[in-house]
Amino acid sequence: MQNKGLGNRNLYNVLYLLAMQQIQINRDGKARNPLLRAYFECKVSQGKTKIQAMICIMRRLVSIIYSMMKNQTPYRMPEIKEETTKEREERKNGFLKNLIV
Repeated sequence: MQNKGLGNRNLYNVLYLLAMQQIQINRDGKARNPLLRAYFECKVSQGKTKIQAMICIMRRLVSIIYSMMKNQTPYRMPEIKEETTKEREERKNGFLKNLIV
């Protein structure tokens, strides 16, 4: 059951556009915000529709904006460490070993 007509439509539109810009891929093939792009792709791979994944991004943006206003700090893009294929395999193997034990 959907709550149609509830909520601030203008706020929703602003957050939607902000979320869309954050996960957009530029001409170089890189996302503006790789962390949020990875989160979006993770949600889609979990079986969520793209609009549901966008809503997850919007909620995350609201919490980021609230934290920035509360602490009066500027936004700092978190650094993302690129994982090599070898590191990924080692992490998977370590995870599987922990499951077996």
